[in-house]
Amino acid sequence: MLTTDFPDVSCVDRLPDLVLKLEKHVNEVRRGGSPGEIIAAANAAADAIEQRVGEPMNDQRRAARIAVKRFTFNAAADCWPGWSAAGPVIDTETLLAALQLAQRSAALVELLALGSIQEGTAIWMSGAFELALGRLTDASAAFARARQCYVAADAPGLVLLTDGYLAIVQRLAPGAGEAERENFEQVCTRIAAGGFEDGPAWIEQLQTAYKVFS
Repeated sequence: MLTTDFPDVSCVDRLPDLVLKLEKHVNEVRRGGSPGEIIAAANAAADAIEQRVGEPMNDQRRAARIAVKRFTFNAAADCWPGWSAAGPVIDTETLLAALQLAQRSAALVELLALGSIQEGTAIWMSGAFELALGRLTDASAAFARARQCYVAADAPGLVLLTDGYLAIVQRLAPGAGEAERENFEQVCTRIAAGGFEDGPAWIEQLQTAYKVFS
C-alpha cells in the first residue's frame, strides 16, 4: 500500500542513513503516487537533506547532494507528459512545479560541477517542461544550451537527440509547414544512420513527443 506520509527521520543521526531513507521514500512515491505527490515528496526530502548537509563540502556531503540531484531529476522526469501519447493530462500548475524541481536538480549539477553531459541533460529537462507548457521561445533556448553542452562533451548522439527537440519546437511555431516537418524526419534519419546504441529508443522518444505536443 502506497503511503505518501513523510517518514520520521528525527532519530536518524548519520547523513548517509538519512539520504538512503529519504531517497527510498521518494522512489516508493514515484512508483505509485500522482505527479503532485511525487513532486511534494521529492521537494520535502531534498529540503530535509539540505538542512542537514551544511558546509564545508566533503565526500559525504557531496554524495548527499548528488543523491538529491538524482532523485529530484527523476521525480521531475516522471511528471513530463512527453513520454507517452496515452498518458494523463497534467495541469499547468503541476507542470510549473515539476519545472522548478528540474531546475533545482540542475542547480546541483552546476554546483557540483558534474560535467557537460549531466549539465546538458539537466538543461534539456527544463526545456522539455517549457515545451510542455507551450513556451516555445524558452524551450528553444534551453535545448540550444543543452546542445552546446553535448557538443562540448563530444556526444554526437545526444547532439542529434537535442536537434530533434529543436525540430519539434520549430514544427510547433506559428507559420511552420512542410519544411519543418521534413527537418524533424531528417534528424530521425540521421540518428538511425549513426549506429548509436540508444538510437532506436531516441527515435521512438522523439516521435512520441512529436505526437504528444503536435
